[in-house]
Amino acid sequence: MRTIAITINKGGVGKTTLAKHLAVAAAAGGHNSMLLDMDTQQNSTSWGKRRNQQQGSPLPVVRFVTENDLSEELNRAHTAGCDLVLIDTPPGRSSEAPAAVESASLVLIPFWLESDAFDGLAKSAALARRLGKPAVAILNFATPNSRSHEESARAVLKALDVPMCPVVLHRYEAYRLANPAGLTVQEAEPESRAAAEIGALWGWLGAEMQLGASAPVH
Repeated sequence: MRTIAITINKGGVGKTTLAKHLAVAAAAGGHNSMLLDMDTQQNSTSWGKRRNQQQGSPLPVVRFVTENDLSEELNRAHTAGCDLVLIDTPPGRSSEAPAAVESASLVLIPFWLESDAFDGLAKSAALARRLGKPAVAILNFATPNSRSHEESARAVLKALDVPMCPVVLHRYEAYRLANPAGLTVQEAEPESRAAAEIGALWGWLGAEMQLGASAPVH
């Protein structure tokens, strides 16, 4: 079982959006995927309930967990044959993020071009280093049809010595529109640029995590 912590010491950079899109991409690829929501706002949990009620979709499994429940929940997932667990963490200083990072095989740090986000990125990358976990930053909310955001982000990450994901996510309306129905852009607008970039992101991540193209769904 692979476990990915999605974290940054900053709110509003797209942790939940990234988590649910990757969880759905994994399920679409034939993997048993689970999304654990450690944020007390429970945005992932609410999305999962809408998804189950409106779409009747059993995967990904979405559950709210606390720091105290995390280890037990991960053990249950492993026993049940789960292939991939994504952990959505809260913003700011908390004990949840370190617990998630400590449990993870890989740490994904979404960020955007803002000084506060860079500060949060540096702190989250430092946390991953202290715990001996590999971390990759993902540029989110980049302006479509522009390379300036990507170039600026690469310069900052080089200074911070943090690797950057080769796939950049952009500010597309499709992400917001898919949310109320418990969907992701791959499902709501499969021919969109947003869906294409999520597909590319999942292709990269699947290779990084050595997840095969498909697996039996239990």
